[in-house]
Amino acid sequence: METAPKTIFRRFEEVVKLFPKNNAIGYKVNGHFKVTSYKRLYDKINRYVTSLKGLGIREGTRVAIFSKNRPEWVILDLALNKIGAISVPIHTTLSPKLIKYILNDSGAEYIAIGDLYSKFQAIEKEVAVKKIITFNQIPWKEDLIFFKDLFKAEPDAAEPADFEVCTIIYTSGTTGNPKGVMLTNQNFLENIKAAIQYVPYKQRDVFLSIMPLSHVLERTGGYYAPLFFGAAIYFAESPKTLAEDIKLVKPTAIVSVPRIFEKVFDKIMDKVRASSDFKQKLFYRSLKISREYIIAQEAKQEKIFRKILFWAADRFILKKIRHNLGGRLKFSISGGASLNPSIAKFFEAIGIKILEGYGLTETSPIIAVNPIADFRFGTVGKIIPGIEVKIADDNEILVKGSNVMKGYYNNESFTRECFTTEGFLKTGDLGHLDHDGYLTIIGRKKEMLVTSTGKNVNPESLENTIAESKYISQVMIYGEKQKYLSALVVPDFEELKKYARENNWQLELFELLKYQPVIDLIKSEIDKRLKDFPDNEQIGKFNLLDREFSEEREEMTPSLKLRRNKILENYKHLI
Repeated sequence: METAPKTIFRRFEEVVKLFPKNNAIGYKVNGHFKVTSYKRLYDKINRYVTSLKGLGIREGTRVAIFSKNRPEWVILDLALNKIGAISVPIHTTLSPKLIKYILNDSGAEYIAIGDLYSKFQAIEKEVAVKKIITFNQIPWKEDLIFFKDLFKAEPDAAEPADFEVCTIIYTSGTTGNPKGVMLTNQNFLENIKAAIQYVPYKQRDVFLSIMPLSHVLERTGGYYAPLFFGAAIYFAESPKTLAEDIKLVKPTAIVSVPRIFEKVFDKIMDKVRASSDFKQKLFYRSLKISREYIIAQEAKQEKIFRKILFWAADRFILKKIRHNLGGRLKFSISGGASLNPSIAKFFEAIGIKILEGYGLTETSPIIAVNPIADFRFGTVGKIIPGIEVKIADDNEILVKGSNVMKGYYNNESFTRECFTTEGFLKTGDLGHLDHDGYLTIIGRKKEMLVTSTGKNVNPESLENTIAESKYISQVMIYGEKQKYLSALVVPDFEELKKYARENNWQLELFELLKYQPVIDLIKSEIDKRLKDFPDNEQIGKFNLLDREFSEEREEMTPSLKLRRNKILENYKHLI
């Protein structure tokens, strides 16, 4: 019986032997996608390994990768894995202050930079990296190494290193400084092996990579897992070209966070609302027919007339929407934050399954995912095989298994605090398991609000509900130890401008945000969304903001979770 591979590179090596001619990665050049086969990618990596060793990179060397998604990211990461070096990915949206902290805390001796050299220059003199490698041909300076120049070496023929910790991923977290999560080769290998029992990846699958590779969900679900099964990964050029890239690539699978699905939903609905009354009625009727057919299928009560109606609705209406998303999308995986069930149901009705999952950077990351053949809306799915989950007395989710990190780098005391005496990781999330083993997330333990009346409130569920309004883009609720809840609301600026045009209001955006009819509109939208919530969960006061919450101002994490304390600090003049 063959033994399982011990490292990511060894697993990749096995796949190269099985599918040498398969497309491995695709990237956009002059408006078209250029592809590299598994064999070609493998040969490239081995050439770079020789040069990287020549630079002094050895087993255990920490190398930071600060770049947007591109083939060089993958080549460098796999080359480091063969050597036994430790990659330290850095989110491109982080502030120079946090970049400096990560480089110094991790002790990274080398850094590879993509399109963001100017951002690194802001802190270059405050960090102690030995060598700077650039993916782009920028003006040369002393000690600068162009990545392309490292390709000239002869391929490395040495055996891959067998080692434990392969990456340190810094969680941006919602509070405090980032913490370096040490993940091992086995963490990733075992996590993928378990998760694909619920969501099988195939060697003919085509993935469109949207999320940053520095994010652990994309690293595992959108990069390692596809490469471990001979699938192809195409890198989206940018968020602005996403619609075009989807049509060109025609992906069968996408891994993303809820915000991306929300934006796609909004664009579809904008197009529907801009169409004629007849077309709108046809669209909504088709959705209704599809939902009724799905419910009948689940109840095993399909009838011939329902099948015919569904066939017509799908053929003439819903298929056209799927065509705009490439036409081949079998499923999408959503993680990083909770997905609104109504959006998941909408995509199911148009013929695309969004499988919500749950995990942490500390669990590499998958703890639970909805099985493709048996998913349930409103839950994050079943606990994947080989992982033990317990719900503590206070409803905190506790997890133990081969996917759990080795610990926090340079922080043994905090590592100890994060584990129970039985060895379970404290996730900080609240949830419950139903009798069939499906996990539902209630909220973050530290984000639960307690009003002055002693009532507990989960702000995230309220925020998700309010954000269903087409006029509201983002919202953050606060009110700890207050008599009532308040909110900071970011309107959907395009919808607001459109509403103003329809009402012949000749006002600039900053004027609209102070205009009483607009304030009344937003209040009515909030009240309408929360009508079924109890009195203590109604919003007593809100402020309209003139810009979105952003990662650049440290108001959001890379997985687009709100950093509440930072937002409160940034808007204390309003609060």
